[in-house]
Amino acid sequence: MNPKDHRIFIDEIAEEIGIHRSLVNDFISFYYTRVRRSLSDLTYPRIYIDGLGTFNLRKKKLEKSIKRNRDILGNLEKMTFKGYDKHIAVKEKLERMESILKVMNSLQEEKLKWKEKNK
Repeated sequence: MNPKDHRIFIDEIAEEIGIHRSLVNDFISFYYTRVRRSLSDLTYPRIYIDGLGTFNLRKKKLEKSIKRNRDILGNLEKMTFKGYDKHIAVKEKLERMESILKVMNSLQEEKLKWKEKNK
């Protein structure tokens, strides 16, 4: 299956809806920018995208990434400006990953409680 570029469909969509081509292009760019941001910000472990399906965050890969980033954080030299700047970025990323891991664990606990309750 070869994915198609959205620019192929812009003219057809604009003509069908009756609006300008650039407005359709801006809307599509905005939508997929938001999708990319949702996937990369780690705000929720599952993201549903209409027409594409549900994207799930993998717990094992997340735990592995947390471990790797902790190792990186320990090895950075914090006494230089460049090292401190990298330290801040890695620390923020690590905090986001740890917070989403907590959310995933709480969702898992709720799921287990619900299964036990409904047996």
